[in-house]
Amino acid sequence: MRWLALAGWIALTPAVAGVDGDGWTEEDGDCDDTAPAIYPGAPELEDSADNDCDYRVDEGTDAYDDDSDGWSEDDGDCDDANGLSYPGAAEWEDAGDNDCDGTIDEGTDLYDDDGDGFTEDGGDCDDDDALVAPGAIEAADDEDDDCDGAVDEDTAISDDDGDGFSEATGDCDDANAWIWPGAGEFGDGEDQDCDDVIDEGTDAYDDDGDGASERDGDCDDGDASVGPGAAEASGEGHEGDDDCDGRVDEGTDVYDDDGDGWTEDGGDCDDASRDTYPGAAESEDGVDEDCDDEVDEDTPASDDDGDGWSEAEGDCQDRDASISPEGEEDADGIDDDCDGLTDEGTDAYDDDGDGFSEEEGDCDDADRATWPGAEELADGLDNDCDGEPEAYDGWACAAAPAHGAWWLGLVALAGLRRRRRSC
Repeated sequence: MRWLALAGWIALTPAVAGVDGDGWTEEDGDCDDTAPAIYPGAPELEDSADNDCDYRVDEGTDAYDDDSDGWSEDDGDCDDANGLSYPGAAEWEDAGDNDCDGTIDEGTDLYDDDGDGFTEDGGDCDDDDALVAPGAIEAADDEDDDCDGAVDEDTAISDDDGDGFSEATGDCDDANAWIWPGAGEFGDGEDQDCDDVIDEGTDAYDDDGDGASERDGDCDDGDASVGPGAAEASGEGHEGDDDCDGRVDEGTDVYDDDGDGWTEDGGDCDDASRDTYPGAAESEDGVDEDCDDEVDEDTPASDDDGDGWSEAEGDCQDRDASISPEGEEDADGIDDDCDGLTDEGTDAYDDDGDGFSEEEGDCDDADRATWPGAEELADGLDNDCDGEPEAYDGWACAAAPAHGAWWLGLVALAGLRRRRRSC
């Protein structure tokens, strides 16, 4: 009933309500008064009709090319408000997806085409190669892999130090322009000529392999037996300074080590002592100064004659083994027992000090009153050693009578003192 009433009303007032009942008449601008969804201001629908009667079809919908670039959303336009965005459009550096392929700025300097984390604007010098980017490892490939403007630097084929050689051509230190194959050695501990030998041909090199170079003090770096600390030797093949101390043959038997003018070969028995050499003066020190295999000879401490006594021990003649403090005194005019007396106890010695010995005719060398020519005393003795005792007759001297012998005995017994009287 309601629809019938509405239809009747429409029939009665067609100019006012419109034919399609959308509230708009053709006079009001309804461009299709037979379609209720079409009238001025109606929502535009994807129906290939001008729903809002603005003389455009489907505008504002996915079917309409809003930006007039020839593509709608339904056709694939990903940004139908931007005439530069549509499928197949050229990509611009605008942070937008111009070609609607889901990728932004690809093929431009803002896009990391190779996925290495760098764009052309970010310094990638080859955005089609993921191995080429700022900070990448430089490879020996004739490419600027790290985008620093240098090709193959720090690789084996790059001459990094500009000396004309790379590692690939034999440069053993391509950071040093003084080092390359065939360079001159400097003696600086570096292998300048890249032959795996350091400092050869310089005074810093040990040419003979003895552990020392000229710089270390080797005075003959062509002879491994010569160098600082080498053993000094003499003879053929060792005519020079073996230990390079400026002296030749020191410490050997041909060198005068102590400077006394004699070598071991010359007879020096102690070449470390200037006081010891052939012919040196002996001293009392227990040392063989004159190198004759005898110690302290000709000194008071030496028993030169081997009699068991030295001069220091009282030997008064240490060149004669028969003379010593234990020597036996002989009548030879020599002090054989070294007591300061000569020939004592022998016939040659004047024991009583009267000026005559037994050899000289003293017939009683224990009596000082008896000697050849002594004055006869009235003592019954042969004072003058003439073989006959004199007789005493008062104050006169005379031959004793034979019968007077009893008187002489009486004198001796009485102990009379001797008195010398002139006869």
